[in-house]
Amino acid sequence: MNSLQSLYPVTPLNVPLAYTNPSVNFKKEVKKVMSSIVLFFIVYILLMLLSVALAIGCLYAGVFVMFGTGSVIGLIAGLGIISIGIMVFIFLIKFVFSVKKHDESGTVALTEQEQPDLFAFIRQLTTDTQTPFPKKIVISPEVNACVYYNDSFWSMIFPVKKNLQIGLALVNSLNLSEFKAVMAHEFGHFSQRSMKLGSFVYHVNKAIYNMLFENKDFGSFLSKWGSIHWAIGIFVWVTVQLLKGIQYILQQMYGFINKNYMSLSREMEFHADAVAASVSGSNNLVTALRKLEVSDGCYQSVIQKADEWLAENFRLENIYSNHDEVMIKYAVHNNLPIENATPVPDDAFFKKFQLHKVNVKNQWASHPPREEREVHLQQMDIPAVRDNRPAWVIFNDAEMLQKKLTVQLYRTIPDHQEKEALNAAAFKERYLQDVESLSLPKEYNGFYDDRQLSEIDIERISGYPADPAVNFDHLFSNDASGLIKSLAGNEYDALLLKAIVDKKLETKTFDYDGEKMEKAEAPELLEKLNGIIATQKEQLQRHEEKIFLFFYSLAARQSPEAATTLKEKYLFHLQNRKKLEDFISTGQRIMDHMAPLFAGQSVLVDAAQSMASSLRGETETIKPFIRNWLQLGVYANKPAVQKKAEDILNSDYHYFSNGSFFNNELSTLHQLVTETANIVALFQFKNFKAILEYQLDLYNRSGQP
Repeated sequence: MNSLQSLYPVTPLNVPLAYTNPSVNFKKEVKKVMSSIVLFFIVYILLMLLSVALAIGCLYAGVFVMFGTGSVIGLIAGLGIISIGIMVFIFLIKFVFSVKKHDESGTVALTEQEQPDLFAFIRQLTTDTQTPFPKKIVISPEVNACVYYNDSFWSMIFPVKKNLQIGLALVNSLNLSEFKAVMAHEFGHFSQRSMKLGSFVYHVNKAIYNMLFENKDFGSFLSKWGSIHWAIGIFVWVTVQLLKGIQYILQQMYGFINKNYMSLSREMEFHADAVAASVSGSNNLVTALRKLEVSDGCYQSVIQKADEWLAENFRLENIYSNHDEVMIKYAVHNNLPIENATPVPDDAFFKKFQLHKVNVKNQWASHPPREEREVHLQQMDIPAVRDNRPAWVIFNDAEMLQKKLTVQLYRTIPDHQEKEALNAAAFKERYLQDVESLSLPKEYNGFYDDRQLSEIDIERISGYPADPAVNFDHLFSNDASGLIKSLAGNEYDALLLKAIVDKKLETKTFDYDGEKMEKAEAPELLEKLNGIIATQKEQLQRHEEKIFLFFYSLAARQSPEAATTLKEKYLFHLQNRKKLEDFISTGQRIMDHMAPLFAGQSVLVDAAQSMASSLRGETETIKPFIRNWLQLGVYANKPAVQKKAEDILNSDYHYFSNGSFFNNELSTLHQLVTETANIVALFQFKNFKAILEYQLDLYNRSGQP
C-alpha cells in the first residue's frame, strides 16, 4: 500500500449522479439572479450612453469656453467642464480595470517538496471532485478553509486558477475523514460544468460591488484634482453630485441583485455539501460542521488570552497545543466525548442552547444555518467509513508549522520576539487559573451564569421573615435555572417580533415553535409574549428575594455582624452596578460625539467647537465615577489606565482650540471610557462572585443538609 492509499480515506461507492447534479432550487435561483443582472446591465448601458453623451457635450463646451474667453480663468473653467464628462465616464468603466486581491497577509505558502502527502491528498481529492488542482496551497492560523483568487472583470470571461487556503486551527479540530469532507466542500463550489453559471454570477456580483463601493482611490484622485484651483474644485463638486446620483440608482439595483444572489449562494452551499458527501460521506461532513462550530469558539478564547497576556509581555509558543487545552476543558465542562483533543458534540448538545422559538429566514445570509445543512446531508444518507486519525497525519513536521503560524499571529506586534514565550504547561496553568477566577461556584447550578442579579430592594425585604419551607436545593433547582433560560429565550423572540412589527426585519412569514405564521400575526403574538415575559420577570424577582432572605436568615442566626455584612455586600454591588450603567450611558454619548472624527469625516469649526463643549460637559459627568473607582482600587492592576484616569481628573481638557483638535486629549478620553467599562465590569463580576462564596460559607457553617 503506497503512502496516499494509507492516508486517503475510502470514497463511497455507487453514489447516484442525481445527488451531485444542480437541484431544481439551484436552477431556479440562477434564473432569478440572471434576470436581475440583465435588468441591471440594461440600466447600466443606458447610464453609459448618457455618460458618453455627457462627455461629448462637456468636451465641446469646455473647448468653447477655453478658446472663447482667451483668459486663464476660462482655460481653468474649460478644463473643469471637460473633466466632468471624463470623470463620470471613468467612474462607470473603472471596474473593468480593477483587481480585488485576496488578503494573503498572515499566510504561509507550502510546496510539494515540503508537504508531499498533503499535495498528493489534495490532488486525489481534486480528481474525485472533478476540479483543477490549486495554483498554490497556503496555510493560515484560524478555523477556516477557502478556495480564493483575485477578482477582476475579466474573471467573468476567462477562467482563473484557484488557490487553496487551509486554516491550521481547522486541521487541529478534525479527523482525516472530516478534513477530506471540508476540503471537498470547498472544491465542490467549482466542480462540474453545470456550476460554472453559479461561478459566473459570483464574478458579476463582485464586479458590481467593486464598481459601487471600492472608490477610495477614485475619491482621493478627485480630491487632489479639485485642490488644484478653486474653480476646478467647483466642477469637481458638480462631478461628485452627479456620481452620487448614479451610485444611488445602481445601488438600488445592486440591492435587488444581491438579495437574489444570497438565495443562490445558499443553494451553492447545499450543492457543495452534496459534492463533499459524495466523496467523503454525509456522516463525516455532519460531524465536521458540529466540531468546527465548537472548536472555533475555543480558538477565539485562545486568541483573546493571547491579546490579554501580550499586555503582560507574554506571547504564546504554540497556539495549537493551547487550542487543544481549551477544547479539552470545554469538553469536560460540557460532558462531551473527546476525539484527538476535540469535543464531539451531538444534536442534543446544540439543542440545549436553542432557547428561542421564533425563527426567521435570513434573506441576506450567504450560508444556510448548520441545522439546515445537516438535514440536507442526512437526507442524502451517504455513509462512509470514518478514519479517526487526526488530520495532522498528512502534514510533515506539524509542530514546526504550528509554531511558524503562531509567530505569524504576532507579526504586527513590534519586538514580539522579546516577549516571554509561554509553553504548553505554562499556558495550561495560567489558563486554568483564569477560568477558575471567572467561574461562579458550581453549587448554584448555573443560576447566575451569563446574567445579572435582578434589581431587588434589599432594605425593604431584609425586614421580611424567611420562608421555613425553602431550602438550598429548591432555590437552585433545575426548574429555577429553567425559568431563566425560558425568560432569555422569550426576550430574544420578543426582539425579533418587535423588529418584524416595526418593519426593521423584512419577512412575509416566520416560524414560532415549529408552526409557520404570517407577518400579520406578529403583533398579537408579541403582545402575548410580552405578557409572559412580564410574569416571568416577576417570578424571578420574587425568587431572588427568597434567595436573599434565605441567606440573610442564615447570617442573622450566626451573628448580627454576619447579617449586616451580607446586606452591605448586596447594597454595594447593586449601587456600583447603577454607577456602571450610568457611566456606560455617558460613555456612549461621548462615543457618539466623537464618531465623525473616527469615521474620518471633516468637521467644520462651529461643529468642532460644539463637539468639544459637549465633550467637556460629559467629562465632568464621568469624573465622580472615575474618582470613586480610583478610591476603590479598581485600576490597581492596570497602571496605564489608572494614569489616564488621573490625567482626566487632574487636567482641564479642552479637546479643541484655535482651529485644531487636541488628539492626545481625545485619545485619552476615548481609551479611558472603553477600558474603564471593561475593568469595572470585571470588578463587578468578582465582587458578585465574592457574595456567592460568602453565602456558601454561611450555608456550610449553618449545618443545613
